[in-house]
Amino acid sequence: MFTTRAEVALHGMYEISKVLAIPARLETTLSNVLTLLSSFLDMSHGLIALLDENGDPNIVVGSGWSATNTKSHFDRLPQLAIGQIVATKMPLVVENVASDPLFEDWIAAEEWSGKPRISFIGVPIKDRDKVVGTLTIDRISDGRTSFRFDEDVQFLAMIANLVGQTVRLHDIINRDRQRLMGEQRRLEKELSETVRPSRDAGGQMGGIVGESEAIHSVLEKIKVVARSNSTVLLRGESGTGKELFARATHDLSERKKGPFIKLNCAVLPESVLESELFGHEKGAFTGAVTQCKGRFELAHGGTLFLDEIGEISPSFQAKLLRVLQEGEFERVGGMKTIKVNVRLGSSAEKDELDAELADLKRRG
Repeated sequence: MFTTRAEVALHGMYEISKVLAIPARLETTLSNVLTLLSSFLDMSHGLIALLDENGDPNIVVGSGWSATNTKSHFDRLPQLAIGQIVATKMPLVVENVASDPLFEDWIAAEEWSGKPRISFIGVPIKDRDKVVGTLTIDRISDGRTSFRFDEDVQFLAMIANLVGQTVRLHDIINRDRQRLMGEQRRLEKELSETVRPSRDAGGQMGGIVGESEAIHSVLEKIKVVARSNSTVLLRGESGTGKELFARATHDLSERKKGPFIKLNCAVLPESVLESELFGHEKGAFTGAVTQCKGRFELAHGGTLFLDEIGEISPSFQAKLLRVLQEGEFERVGGMKTIKVNVRLGSSAEKDELDAELADLKRRG
């Protein structure tokens, strides 16, 4: 049981600070503050008004606030009294609103017609030295109850300080949210422009010509695939432009500044293919008069496109597997392990690849 006004005020500040710490819509939080305030202070009504940049009331909240009764709280606001509090940045105490010119046009005064006199207390809500709102209460002075206006003003001023800090925090959070949303929109736009195929007149992109839904569908898939570092297999009949799509994938990837090296696996015998891909040392075979880098070395930091990869033998595929898994190999006739960072793209005719897959399934 609290025995002094100081204890009541201290407990009131503690309970109200807990309400202010609960995440909720600002209007709901302020309304809950006023409801709780009435438990610690003799009052009939309470209002919290927040001001916009021009100093006009922007948000007005009373006990029991809801989105549907917002106008009633605005109507109850004593505009002249609020204006004086904002202008002076000082509390305002009026013991009898009926005899004060600040309340001549106050609509809420009609409620008290024929009743004992009404007193009013208002304090500024500040953000540092700037007034961002007001906290006001009105009460019935029936002559039987004595009020210590100085103590009530002090208590309300402390509550207004807590409210001011909460309003400032909400404002910071809202600005940060707007900033982050703007940054997100900027990054999304920048990303879309980065991965968007650069088309010239006629709907071309690196030699790819077409405006059909099928072409657009493939280009959209390329934009997605280009962001990753995965190995890409392009399937399609001969002459459908698989190399063009491989080049587009490279140009839209993070490796676009690196080399794009290509090799047709179908036109080379396996012995020559190994030298072409991995390179060879001087004297590795007849005619190897100098050291020669292979396509994997030449494609370091970029993309290596192997056309018609379905033509290579299973034994040579095992050699390729090591490069894909470990990123390393040795030149033909060499002992030194060479490490490379290469993205592999490849192509195969659809019918040919389907036949090989069917053959593998038959083998078990």
